[in-house]
Amino acid sequence: MVDKITFMETLHSVQEIAKASPVPLTKEEIRSYFQDMDLSEGQQEMIYQFLLTPREEALENEDDNEQAHNQEEAKSYKRARSKPDAKLAGQAQNPHFQMYLREISTVASLTKEQQKILYCKLLSGEEAAIEEVSHQWLKKIIKIAGEFVTSRVFLEDLVQEGNIALLLALRQLLGKASEYGAGNAGALDDAQHKRLEKHLESIVREGMERYRQELEGEADSENTILAKVSLIHEARKALAEENGTDPTVQELCEYTRIPPEEIVDILDLHEKARKE
Repeated sequence: MVDKITFMETLHSVQEIAKASPVPLTKEEIRSYFQDMDLSEGQQEMIYQFLLTPREEALENEDDNEQAHNQEEAKSYKRARSKPDAKLAGQAQNPHFQMYLREISTVASLTKEQQKILYCKLLSGEEAAIEEVSHQWLKKIIKIAGEFVTSRVFLEDLVQEGNIALLLALRQLLGKASEYGAGNAGALDDAQHKRLEKHLESIVREGMERYRQELEGEADSENTILAKVSLIHEARKALAEENGTDPTVQELCEYTRIPPEEIVDILDLHEKARKE
């Protein structure tokens, strides 16, 4: 079975290439990017449709002058994303992600005993078990990711982070049978099986939470900078009207309570932007 992360990353990269290309990519060109993957004819055809159809639709829309309609749809989609009940449904509209969801829906679930056998293979050092175990976790990761979705953090990105965290965790478990009590018997009891799954779930959750904090932290940082720029701008206007001259850095510092070095940096950036 095709590695999901590699497939999604390749599909995303080819989509960006297709967008930037002045002419549509040929099927042969698209096939070359996926030549190292064992794809069926049906899968290849789905890829062609996703990568070639959007360009054809865009040209038709341009001819029909539907830009206003598309903008309104985009606004509606953005509003839907901000509603808690619509987060998962809205974000799943990405065609590539829909393709991913359809593919993982065909993965057969194993019984608890079959899962135990699979984990034992992993713990005994069988590297091929990594892919088999990861396939069993695909649906679980979708479910877990839904808990971390916000207006800034998208489901598909969380799924990718969860998949990466899982793969790294599975690789670390190779040959660790003694740590999980499998021993020479090569079997796990219910308690050991539950402990192992809890361990993997905690790592997946940590990966998603870390990604969410990083993303939201960056956004908060940007908002803070914008707020400071706005405050300094208003302070300059107020002090200039009051004193009749452009305020000094020290006066701005006393007015805004922003450190002088930050004020200097912001003023320098403003001056550079004004000259460009």
